[in-house]
Amino acid sequence: MAPDILTQIVLGAWVLVAAFACFGVYNVQRDRPPLVIAHPTGMVLIIPIRGIPAHFDALWRGICEQTDRPCRVIFAIENAQDPILPVLQALSGGPVVEIVMAGPTTHHAQKVHNQLAALRVLHPDETIIAFADADVVPDPNWLARLLRNFDQDSMASGYRWMVPTDDRWATMFVCAINSSVATIPRRAWSLAWGGSMVIHRKTLEALPIEKCWDRAVLDDLPLTRCMKARGIPVRAPRDCLVHSPVSYGWMDALAFGRRQYMFIRTHSPLHWAMAATATTVPLLGWVVALPLAIKGSVPALGVIVAANALDHLRAYFRRRVGRKLWGTEMARPVAWLDSWGTPAVLAVHALVIWSALFGRSIYWAGRTYWVNARGDVVRVETSDA
Repeated sequence: MAPDILTQIVLGAWVLVAAFACFGVYNVQRDRPPLVIAHPTGMVLIIPIRGIPAHFDALWRGICEQTDRPCRVIFAIENAQDPILPVLQALSGGPVVEIVMAGPTTHHAQKVHNQLAALRVLHPDETIIAFADADVVPDPNWLARLLRNFDQDSMASGYRWMVPTDDRWATMFVCAINSSVATIPRRAWSLAWGGSMVIHRKTLEALPIEKCWDRAVLDDLPLTRCMKARGIPVRAPRDCLVHSPVSYGWMDALAFGRRQYMFIRTHSPLHWAMAATATTVPLLGWVVALPLAIKGSVPALGVIVAANALDHLRAYFRRRVGRKLWGTEMARPVAWLDSWGTPAVLAVHALVIWSALFGRSIYWAGRTYWVNARGDVVRVETSDA
């Protein structure tokens, strides 16, 4: 039984997507030249923070152990009622700490509001600005790897590598989906990720940053758009990943994923469309090929075998990423999902991506942001204390 033309297109696209994903992970896990520690001067690290993150002690320890350590860390919080304040005031044994209180936001995300407040207190001799999220746990070479791919005329940005801290399946699915995003080829399609990026002060000051972040619901994608509009490259090196310990129930996992893809849909529709295609095409391949294979179609059976062989090879390469960067193994349930649960992972991933087509409200860190079609904040509502 020979498949018709449309069926052939779907099955061919499935194999192409599987091959592209396999190549992307192979590229990420390739060896790189030995890391050279630059020991730059004048580097400041800005961390917007709210509440006490579950792994804050590990974050601070990671900052203190950096081979390329910043001279100062600016923690930007909303107000003195935040329970993180006394924790920050007690920090010692690392870089100089400054705490900036930004006050409540009115027309953009609180994270953005905090970052802008931190940028206003930079010292004249601080020429390299690094940004981090408060939920990452960096290894000692995190900043050194970013700096290796950084110069005055560009930005270097990493990405999160989620690691589970519990044994719930929702957590495992989120980690498996995240690993697929973290290992896609970037190059010309690179986007900044606010949880790990470094930029030269002259480059940042050449941007209309106040305008760029005006009514912004997040920091990184508007900054990416602003930089690319001025011909400034955003580099997303394949070895600039940073651990992010996570724990999710299903409702939280779906809400987190939907929020991320709402950001992407409103600020970078092309990337959203690419993600939707990359997850939906393999699912269509399964839907089309499986009934044909059951009916005895040799081509359909061959496509299923080929796509699954590529998926297993991709999973093998992905397990090597953690080994090469940190000498750690991927959690077994996550590795199992990556090897044997690809259809289920793709189904959850696609569900989250397509759900981001609907709605104009984004709940994030205690606030609900109402955005228009361009992704600009039009209303901010405080949702909890």
